[in-house]
Amino acid sequence: MPTRIRQFEAETSPAGVRAFYQKAVEGKPLTARIDDWEILSWKQGTALRTLRLRPCRAALSPCTEGTLSESDLSLAAAPASPAPGRPADSLLSTDLETNDGGRRARILVWHDESSPSWAAARLVRELSILGLALERRVPVTRPGLEGLGLWFGARGREAVATVTRHGSGTTVTLQMIDHGVQDGR
Repeated sequence: MPTRIRQFEAETSPAGVRAFYQKAVEGKPLTARIDDWEILSWKQGTALRTLRLRPCRAALSPCTEGTLSESDLSLAAAPASPAPGRPADSLLSTDLETNDGGRRARILVWHDESSPSWAAARLVRELSILGLALERRVPVTRPGLEGLGLWFGARGREAVATVTRHGSGTTVTLQMIDHGVQDGR
């Protein structure tokens, strides 16, 4: 689900920040405490707003640090776009998309029962169909790990993958980045 998270510091107490948001956002929030964070959440239609607050750790005067997140729940049930190179019967453990100033990134992690070499070959084939050319292939050389690091590139886009043996199968970590550039890299 699309979520925007903003981090902030305010030169006032958490009670002051809480009071501000309780006036600014309609409805009564659900509240909770997690570790030293105070959490307030409001659901309005398909929007979910969550505020995390705590006193600044090393401030001499009243100070609050926190985050405000806004999630669009209408897209939560929408199917994700396919993951290139991911077999249908694999276990997807991470699918995270970010957009920062026109630079879009997607991080995918999945686990399947193929060998690292087979998973790497499938990934190279699928990404080449998307116009990403394999630029570099490096063996993973750490003790206890067997696999490959793969780097791909195209005009304004790149991808990096790590494909490692995990038990009797393989774990693939793929990061794809679109720089939002049409004329060059």
